[in-house]
Amino acid sequence: MFTWKRCSIALFILSMAMLAVHLSNTPEVWAQIKPAIVRSVDEPSRVPYQITAPPTCNFGNECFIAGTVVPTGKRLRITRLEGALINQSTNMFFALHLNDARHPLAMFPANQFQGFFWGNVVSFAQEVDYYFEAGQTPVLEVGCSAVATVASDPRNTLSLVGYITDTTP
Repeated sequence: MFTWKRCSIALFILSMAMLAVHLSNTPEVWAQIKPAIVRSVDEPSRVPYQITAPPTCNFGNECFIAGTVVPTGKRLRITRLEGALINQSTNMFFALHLNDARHPLAMFPANQFQGFFWGNVVSFAQEVDYYFEAGQTPVLEVGCSAVATVASDPRNTLSLVGYITDTTP
């Protein structure tokens, strides 16, 4: 026999069963917690370092930029070498040096490509990981064979990128 009481109890049981199925398929949601800002005592503060300049060309086939001398109590970490040289007639190399252009730490090829309205271009962006101690100077050099020259163009730039840290906590 049909009664409203039985019908409402059946509907209540059915809705509770549907709610249980729905809740079992719903992912849990956790409260968002903001991360704590901490300072690592093993990694002193970093000061960004970037030297970008047109290269100095003492010889026809060699150009360079020199970074700054690393101050006392500091350490410089070079992490990237970059360069863009416009109107170049040949493939080149680029090198990271210690103190002058006579102590190479690393050398890489830099190939010429067609830059259309820029003419033939040599460009590079190389990740590196070199440390310079107090009193040392990083130098970035570009060069080509002795039978070619590095085209002098005011748009040519070289960059040393990294950061300086304290050597004492």
